[in-house]
Amino acid sequence: MRLHARTMPVQRASNAIRAELDRLQDEHDLTDIEMLRVLIEHQQNITKYMLRAERHPNDPERKADEE
Repeated sequence: MRLHARTMPVQRASNAIRAELDRLQDEHDLTDIEMLRVLIEHQQNITKYMLRAERHPNDPERKADEE
């Protein structure tokens, strides 16, 4: 089986992110659920802007729920 050219760079980045998240969790003495909360908040922020851009491609500053 031949891997897509992006597979290995993505896996390396995933490993690096995982290692950095472990380091940050230790550095800030966060429990697993606290760390998960931080990650979820970050993902919500990212997806908020993605949804705005999808729903209002010509006006990405407009909130996703606005008509």
